[in-house]
Amino acid sequence: MVLVHLSDLHFGRLASDAVVEDLLRAVHRQRPDLVVISGDLTQRARRSQFRAARAFLEALPSPVLVVPGNHDVYPWWYPLSRLVRPLARYRRYISATLRPSFVCSEAAVLGLNTAHGATVKGGRLAAEDLVYMQTFFASAPPSAVRILVVHHHLVPLQAVETYDIARGARKALQVAAQVGVEFILCGHLHVAHVEPVVVYPDGHRLVVVSAGTATSSRGRGPHRDKNFYNVMRLARGSVLITEHCYDPSTRRFITFRSHQFTRETLPDKCCCA
Repeated sequence: MVLVHLSDLHFGRLASDAVVEDLLRAVHRQRPDLVVISGDLTQRARRSQFRAARAFLEALPSPVLVVPGNHDVYPWWYPLSRLVRPLARYRRYISATLRPSFVCSEAAVLGLNTAHGATVKGGRLAAEDLVYMQTFFASAPPSAVRILVVHHHLVPLQAVETYDIARGARKALQVAAQVGVEFILCGHLHVAHVEPVVVYPDGHRLVVVSAGTATSSRGRGPHRDKNFYNVMRLARGSVLITEHCYDPSTRRFITFRSHQFTRETLPDKCCCA
């Protein structure tokens, strides 16, 4: 099975029109069984930006699983809408569901919303979403790779500068460990990074896959002015993750780094959660 992971498109602040065209070509070339987008489809949640994001989604191979990010919430100059119906435009233009899922014999993928109007850029997970996560993964095929998709990070990563994690993250990680989640796909930081972590006190190992911004001009840190997407190849007993970085001189996404994981023995690199 092939899964393509995109994040932080930020329509309204694109690096260029060319990178969007070239990304679409690259994704189609991968012949994915599923495309995942982990939030921030727009820059300021404007209707025109959502319409552009909708057109992009329709040009992708299907199926596509999408969760919102904090930039998809009504902006702060609409305070009432931001608090009362923060994701109304997202629901209208992108998806009515905030708990998208995909299940087959090889993978069980669940997206949960961490973007809310009461936060500026931080995120949180609601208690009812954790109950839903527990039920969803408990009923998934036993052999399926269990993958959780959120916008905000749930655990601090050793190789990334200090940042806030989503509220409710500790409990979310404990539930994820209980139901055997193996990979968490996220974005938000605009930094491409893959890191195994250990969830305490359970000792459960999982891998956090942070995608860099796919199409915007807002890359950060070592990835400033760079665009990325990830590919996960699920085979029997193993998962290969490849990060692809855009080269504007050739207008191609080239292999940046690869990470091989065996499902039974994820690496011992540890980050306490």
